Amino acid sequence: MEAPSDRTSEERQLALLVSSAQDYAIFMLDVEGNIVTWNPGAQRIKGYTRDEIVGRHFSIFYTAEDLAREHPAEELRIAIREGRYEEEAWRVRKDGSRFWASVVITAVRDEHGDLTGFGKVTRDLTARKMAEDALRQVVEELRTANAELDRFAAHAAHDLTDPLRTISGFAELLEHGDLAEPELEYARHIRASATRLVRMLDALLAYARAGRSVEPHQPVDLAGAVEEVLADLAAPIAERGPQIAVDLPPGAAVEAAPADVHVLLQNLLMNAVKFADPQRPVVRIAAEPAGADGWRVTVEDNGAGIAPDDRRRIFEAFERTQLGAERGGYGLGLAICRRLVERYDGEIGMEPGRPHGSRFWFSLPIAGEERAGRISSAVSAEAV
Repeated sequence: MEAPSDRTSEERQLALLVSSAQDYAIFMLDVEGNIVTWNPGAQRIKGYTRDEIVGRHFSIFYTAEDLAREHPAEELRIAIREGRYEEEAWRVRKDGSRFWASVVITAVRDEHGDLTGFGKVTRDLTARKMAEDALRQVVEELRTANAELDRFAAHAAHDLTDPLRTISGFAELLEHGDLAEPELEYARHIRASATRLVRMLDALLAYARAGRSVEPHQPVDLAGAVEEVLADLAAPIAERGPQIAVDLPPGAAVEAAPADVHVLLQNLLMNAVKFADPQRPVVRIAAEPAGADGWRVTVEDNGAGIAPDDRRRIFEAFERTQLGAERGGYGLGLAICRRLVERYDGEIGMEPGRPHGSRFWFSLPIAGEERAGRISSAVSAEAV
């Protein structure tokens, strides 16, 4: 049996703790919800002195909206039924101002299990709430600005492409006409410049479109998607002559828009073919499970690799490595890949190849039916 002096000492320590708490309002309610104790933290947060508040109902701290829906009484009913009630919501100070509060109400029972009242702890989280709201507003403003920029880029690229194709076409006609040098050379320059601009605008349009979903998601077989992309890239593959190794598990499928998967694989494979070892080029394509709900696809080459300083920025729009700048391009391919992957809440990155070269990877969500099977298999393995 506990000695009376020990219990008295513990009670004094607890009372000292409650009276010393400045950042928390800690007080007791009777079974009806009337306030029976009041600590200095409660006075600091809510503005009432002990003499002003003891004996009054705790609903005095609630907003008019909460009172209209009888929320204080509902909180006590939940605390009685479940032992405690917890929420974050607006509360009202003595001066009528509102503050964002973290509230915990605990049902207090005696040794026989009979309800004797409630313990209530409140903390003022207004500063955190304001910071979160400000951050949320900034994020929303940035999202809106990015969407508007994407729309502008898409419209500008589309509207400029047709006139440039017309310029290129007329320049080609001039090349086949009865022109003397240097006029013929001028026509060649005009057509070449117009062609480069069309390609750049096409890449810009693809980048803008990568920021929004335009096709419904469906299961996409990775092996089939890789086969299609290799067929599309047959010409540059034949020109470079790389050895291509494909290691994809049977039935591996992701949940995505087929066109998005095609663009991802095409950009990464084209880069791998372009930057593989020029003497003995090798490209490897593989996939492995990424947890219970995704596939991690890798595309690796055996080229010179990417300098550490370039690895952080290559996924940004218009950024290129030194080698990439020498071989042309607009620095949008990897940026497009990143936007596509992030739209599916996936990840993308790169790491050095083994023993050299570059290994690019991305993760996408697993197709629905396969995900259910993978989870079932994992559960069965744990049971064994």
